[in-house]
Amino acid sequence: MIQFFGKSAELQLEKDVSTRYLPVVISAMIFLAALSIGGLFSLSKAISDWSETLTGNLTVEIAFDPTADLDKKVTDAVELLSATPGVAAARAIEQEETLKLLEPFLGKNAALGELPVPRLIEVIIAEDSAIDLAALNKKLVEAVPAARLDIHRPWLDKMVLLGRSIQLLAAGIMLLIGCVTVIIVIFAVRTGLIMHSEVIQVLHLIGARDNYIAEQFQNYFSRLSFLGALPGLIVAIIVMFIFNFLVSSLEASMLPPLSVGIEGAIALLLLPVLVALLTKYTVRQVVLKSLRRMM
Repeated sequence: MIQFFGKSAELQLEKDVSTRYLPVVISAMIFLAALSIGGLFSLSKAISDWSETLTGNLTVEIAFDPTADLDKKVTDAVELLSATPGVAAARAIEQEETLKLLEPFLGKNAALGELPVPRLIEVIIAEDSAIDLAALNKKLVEAVPAARLDIHRPWLDKMVLLGRSIQLLAAGIMLLIGCVTVIIVIFAVRTGLIMHSEVIQVLHLIGARDNYIAEQFQNYFSRLSFLGALPGLIVAIIVMFIFNFLVSSLEASMLPPLSVGIEGAIALLLLPVLVALLTKYTVRQVVLKSLRRMM
């Protein structure tokens, strides 16, 4: 029965100096892969949150005018919007709440109260309702000339497109990391085969099969990969915690925390096992192919 991990009794690969730094390289690869996974799942969650928050919502902006009665304009706009078919609710956003939205850009200590901040109205569209936004905006401007309807969809589409592009980039980085890891393992295995070629020939003479020799290599290298992946994963998780701590300690930070969720946590925890399995398969194929050439 093939063991997942095991010692190479005859070949004594544990004494092979050519694989001394392989766990370090694997650890670095897993560190980068774990950070990529963290960014990938965090970005997916952020895009989902943006979509849930902004889909079905509109914002009406009433420009600041020190000579006008802004409260009356806000009231008129809310009444018009509430009476519009397809609008589930319209709510005037308090000035303090509006100023709070500016804190990520200007900081908490800025003199926000002295800024000419427009008044905002949140509009919630009823489900399964179609509203002619152009007609609504025209009607709103006629009733309240300083008002402007802000549609979130174009901004959301751009943010989603940007998020998807970054996700593809992260996936490409993970694929590149996997390919580099495989190449490094292949070179290490071929070096080990050359160094132990005499022992392998003796084993063949006494009746050892290729599968038996391949098992010793694959078990040894998979163990190295697994043990090398653990420190890289642990360091990556620590870096994520430090990043989240720094983000939460910043005043009104615009940076989202790294939140991978349950699926992302499972993917991270499976990384050492996956890299060990990938190494096991790669080593087996390389060893069997090389042994066939030696025969």
